[in-house]
Amino acid sequence: MKIIDTFAVVEDSLYSVQYENESLHEFAKCFELWNDPIYLREFFEEHLEDLNRNFWKGISIEEAIIKTRVDARELENELLEIAETGKTERLETLSTLFEPLSEGVIEDFEKDKAKGLQRNSWLRIYAIRIEANLFVICGGAIKLTHKMNKRNHLLEELKKLEFTRNYLMDEEDDNLDFVEFN
Repeated sequence: MKIIDTFAVVEDSLYSVQYENESLHEFAKCFELWNDPIYLREFFEEHLEDLNRNFWKGISIEEAIIKTRVDARELENELLEIAETGKTERLETLSTLFEPLSEGVIEDFEKDKAKGLQRNSWLRIYAIRIEANLFVICGGAIKLTHKMNKRNHLLEELKKLEFTRNYLMDEEDDNLDFVEFN
């Protein structure tokens, strides 16, 4: 795995990495996939057993596609709006949307997640927290299971989180000019 660039989604607030062999940075990639009905149908067909669990209350693939697309639109708009307002507002920053991936773990370059806004959302955006309103998106997924270590696509997101965290901790990298290190 290799990060080839970082992109400002919202300057001075929300950034996204792009991995080699990917045509888009992770923020754009997530929302493009979550709005693609063909991708979503294939995903939900592949993970039908997870979708059919009692927790999801028998939602059909068609309903899951609609739910995902609506939730993705709302989440994208909320992330962009809060990233912008968080530059001047101290009470509403990206930290109000993101939470630590692991409970009780507060650390530099914290691994965080943001959930979709719909009730019982399965959408997740994964990022590294630099400051209260400075995050670097490193991936995203549809999470239909309780734990991340149960599905390969979620294990990949954990790897991307760790890889990106290590990348950001490397102060020598020329692509990190947007990060003010103390």
